[in-house]
Amino acid sequence: MIAYSTTLRPLFWIVMGLLYALMIAGAPVWADDIGLQMTWWKWLLGAIWFCLLSMGIAAGFTLMGEKEPRAGYYIAGLSVVIMIILGIGLWLLL
Repeated sequence: MIAYSTTLRPLFWIVMGLLYALMIAGAPVWADDIGLQMTWWKWLLGAIWFCLLSMGIAAGFTLMGEKEPRAGYYIAGLSVVIMIILGIGLWLLL
């Protein structure tokens, strides 16, 4: 039960928040490095895509943690497939 300890649970969310903050702060630098001409609506579409991907994966793993592994695999798998298709479309749009 060490995974549910009072020390590791907040530490996990702190690390996740730091990773999200670093990705958000580094996105403009990344876009400049690869030569993307980003406008506000492209940033908005990218942010929406990333939020949907995060929520789909979180929903799948939440169901797995709630002792519903079959539904979790379906949700996680379906959301990843949909996000890959939408991500390819977004990349072509950028």
